[in-house]
Amino acid sequence: MIVNRRTCLQQMMGWTFAASASNVARCTPRTIDWVEDCDQDWLGFEAEFPSMGSKINLRWYANQSAQDHIVDAATQIADYWNSVLSDYDPNSQTSLACVNADACNWVPLSNALWSVVKQCDQWNQWSEGAFDAALGATTRVRRQRKLATPDQWSQAKLRSGWNLLELDESKRSMRFVTPGVRLDFGVIGKGIVADRIAEKLKELGIERFVVNASGNMRMGMAPKDSTGWPISIDFPVTTPNNAPTELLRMRFKNGGVATSGDLWQHFPDATTLGSTVRTSHILDPSTGNGLSGHQSVTIFAEDAADADAAATATCVRVRRDLAGWLQTLSVLRPNLRAIVLLRDSDSDPVRFISAG
Repeated sequence: MIVNRRTCLQQMMGWTFAASASNVARCTPRTIDWVEDCDQDWLGFEAEFPSMGSKINLRWYANQSAQDHIVDAATQIADYWNSVLSDYDPNSQTSLACVNADACNWVPLSNALWSVVKQCDQWNQWSEGAFDAALGATTRVRRQRKLATPDQWSQAKLRSGWNLLELDESKRSMRFVTPGVRLDFGVIGKGIVADRIAEKLKELGIERFVVNASGNMRMGMAPKDSTGWPISIDFPVTTPNNAPTELLRMRFKNGGVATSGDLWQHFPDATTLGSTVRTSHILDPSTGNGLSGHQSVTIFAEDAADADAAATATCVRVRRDLAGWLQTLSVLRPNLRAIVLLRDSDSDPVRFISAG
């Protein structure tokens, strides 16, 4: 039995994954004939452990029953990257780097943190600012329990934006143009963690697996005698009893999947003095406010980090220039596929757009 922060390993018959924009994606066991699905000497395993404010779920096939070392390795990787990227932990590499950069001096970054900053810089350029990992000052104001004052909203927006960073490639350093800028890697962090765990699983000889970090998934080879891991995609609206409505199912393997949208998470926005509205947790960097309307974007890519970043950027570009952005993505990432669901208001029909 596995103890210490994680559930017991369980032999499983099969799984279905839901690509929905929730804090923790649905992972519902489904019953299949084990002998037809896989050789009898191969077993299916599941484990789950808390990380990054939510949970990471692992499913994999192996030909032995003792698999504790798999979960130990995955937990260590998740803990390490949380210590690098967390904006909740005041002692993380990201938090300390931001505090040091408040003096507007050059701050050297570790190889791990620099690699993420560079990846975010690339996506910011590709998306023409739609992807922005320097909105932490505003996201902190939005998620605090006490409603912010107009001055707090104004100051947060002045300290938000990737354009307030300068990077030095030769020294792997960054500095802020103005004090108070804060990095928030929620737009890509879970995808990065899923990828790093997937790399470790492959090193340990596990080829058929799924790593699910709050709906940001990295998948290995398909289960034996299957074309891929089953995934369900939900409408960007809920039923009266708050249950997701499934749109379609498909199978996927050897890549990353991520879904971004406004179905579950909403935060207050500053509009006019004394008035606030609650909008999507996804911020439009051009306004500093959350996205309005209803949208859900599912991205299938070569890895989870790209899927995570592309899903967020696509949500922002949905009502700006979606066709042009999808064309850009097809050039930047030819193997990327996108499913976009739109609904302008509760009374409008859901529009379905796919690319790739």
